[in-house]
Amino acid sequence: MKEMIDAARQINKILHECEDRGDSVDVTLDKISVVKVHGCVFSTMMLLEIMHKFLDGFEERERARSNKNYIDTDAEQEVQNKYSDVADKWNKIH
Repeated sequence: MKEMIDAARQINKILHECEDRGDSVDVTLDKISVVKVHGCVFSTMMLLEIMHKFLDGFEERERARSNKNYIDTDAEQEVQNKYSDVADKWNKIH
C-alpha cells in the first residue's frame, strides 16, 4: 500500500511540474509513465484517467496562483485562523 501512496505522490509532483512548465500531453504522459508500483507500470488508460482527474483542479490552482493570500491546505488555514484570533485579542489588550 505504501508503494501506491508513493506513486500517487510522485505522479502528482510530476503533473504539477509539467503544468508549471507548460509541457504537452505527450511529454507529460511520458514522464508519468515511468512511475511503477511493485515493478509494474500503469496502463496508458489509467494514466490518462489520472491526468484527466488532475485537470479538474486546474481552475482552483489558477485562482491560487493569482491570489497571493490563497491558503492551500487545511493546516495553513488553521494557522491563519489562529493567528487572526491571537492578533485580535492581542491588539485589544495592548
